[in-house]
Amino acid sequence: MKGMCGYMKKIIYYLIYLLLLFLINAIPISAKEIETCTRDENNLQVRDIFKNAPHDVILETPCVDANLKVYDFASLLTDEEEEILIEKVLEFKEKTNYELVLVTTSDNPKGSAMEYADDFYDYNDFGSGTRRDGILLLIDMQTREYYISTTGYAIKMYDDNRIDAILDASEYSMKNGNYYNAFLEMLKSLNNFYDMGVPESNQNLVIDEYGNSYYIRHIPYLLIFLIASVVTLIVSLILYYMTRLKIKAIDAVSYLKNEKITLEKDRFINTVVTHVPIASSTSSGSGSGGSSSFHSSSSGSSHGGGGRGF
Repeated sequence: MKGMCGYMKKIIYYLIYLLLLFLINAIPISAKEIETCTRDENNLQVRDIFKNAPHDVILETPCVDANLKVYDFASLLTDEEEEILIEKVLEFKEKTNYELVLVTTSDNPKGSAMEYADDFYDYNDFGSGTRRDGILLLIDMQTREYYISTTGYAIKMYDDNRIDAILDASEYSMKNGNYYNAFLEMLKSLNNFYDMGVPESNQNLVIDEYGNSYYIRHIPYLLIFLIASVVTLIVSLILYYMTRLKIKAIDAVSYLKNEKITLEKDRFINTVVTHVPIASSTSSGSGSGGSSSFHSSSSGSSHGGGGRGF
């Protein structure tokens, strides 16, 4: 009887152990479970404006639920850290109306952090309004880069100097493996620069309704004044020498009449040669230091931003 009881206890303990294992595997891992979708040629899972982009590039880009905002594919964050970051991301969006996406990866098939960040943003349903205003912060463990990708009006708000400052603020944490702190420091810098408004360097940057970026270059007033002065001087010199020539011609005719010399029999020995100076104008372009550098991604969209290794 004792042997039977002991045997039953072992079975019960074994069943409890199996039940615990089942429960551990069945319990959701909160933010760690990233809802993904499947792309194929029949359903690329992208906005209509991107369906003409290279399909191979779209298909190799992860397809995700755009409502999550934090995508820790590289498992660099704890559940609690993710929840805090999600809350701060939503606060930032409420304040600025910019999309904000945080991504970590250890599998980058694209070769660069910039391409991964741009494509992840474009080929998922991110962005506010028709310009798709927003920012993506990427930590790429495969290329050992961290990167900031800006889209739409965020290109105008965060110029190259500000991007560098955000990267500087988080560099120490990145190099020491404290990725949660790195995200927090980047978020703090994003907020601080937003509060400062559009930088002076980007006052002439235009973001059209589709998110395309271009600069309007104004000719400096001093340059306009100099050009006008040079043109006025040249015209004045020409008029002056033309007047001089007319006066000389009149004097010559008067001389001939006074001396009763006919034009057919008189010959001019001396020739007056008049030199008129020709002004040459040169133009030179000047870059606006600190303004936003931007490029076209594989989708044809304009993106700003920057990154560095760690």
